[in-house]
Amino acid sequence: MIKRRMLMMLTVLASGCERSTTPAPTTTGAAPLTIGAPGSATGPASAPSAALPSPAPAAPAPLLVSASPATGARISFDGDTLGAPSPAFEGVVGDWYVANAAGAQGLEVDGGRWRNGTPSVNLADQAKRLYGDRYAEFLDGVKAFAFYPFAVWKSDPPAGDLRISVRFFPIAGRVDQAAGIAFAIAPDGTYLGFRANALEDNLLYFRVVKGKRTILDTVRNVPTPSKTWHTLAVELRGKQLTAELDGKKRFEKALDVEPRGRVGLWSKADSQVLFDDFKVEVLGVSTTPAAQPSAGKP
Repeated sequence: MIKRRMLMMLTVLASGCERSTTPAPTTTGAAPLTIGAPGSATGPASAPSAALPSPAPAAPAPLLVSASPATGARISFDGDTLGAPSPAFEGVVGDWYVANAAGAQGLEVDGGRWRNGTPSVNLADQAKRLYGDRYAEFLDGVKAFAFYPFAVWKSDPPAGDLRISVRFFPIAGRVDQAAGIAFAIAPDGTYLGFRANALEDNLLYFRVVKGKRTILDTVRNVPTPSKTWHTLAVELRGKQLTAELDGKKRFEKALDVEPRGRVGLWSKADSQVLFDDFKVEVLGVSTTPAAQPSAGKP
């Protein structure tokens, strides 16, 4: 009898040990992890992974195509919002906004709504951004010459001799179709400029002081047809000023002092002109990237 009871106890213990070695079924319903090549039929399909958050929408293409304190900058307006001001310029006088014309996107000065000229409604804030504590001095000068729309490039021009160039497309204007480059823009609002005009077929070099424009030199008989792309360029080498239109040198002058200050775009009265490919280049500096050393070499 005792032997029979001991035998029964051993049988129960043995069966309990077998049950403990068998894994209990899961109740979560999750499929076991499958290791192997994707699409393999050797095991159950893996559960779908949790959805990852969608990436943020891409920002508009940068308007600054290239920039370097040593070599200058090239501004393209292709990534700017149509109908809005350009982030690269302060349109301190006149209506300046990004537009399309002649198959290109650029910065248009729209003199179609010009009525004796008015400064920008945000002129005070723009002056503060450009000249800080000296903004009041700039305001006093700018308010007077609303007849001459201009937009100031927000960046400081590089040091040294410079070449400033821009492509322009005269669209319309009964009084004027003027496109120019303003330079040596001072904190008091005075500046120098060089402009072409599709309605006058001449080039002007001038100075604006306290709203009064003084024409310093005129180059006559220079056709600049309307609704045609042109390129205007100004070079400043020390006290030497050189101007080009469509790749041809048209003007050269020795200045009394070396021009220094901000640069920008200029127009006049009811002109409607599209500007594109604004460049500020340091003369005498190569813009070709330096060659990279070969692998394994210092």
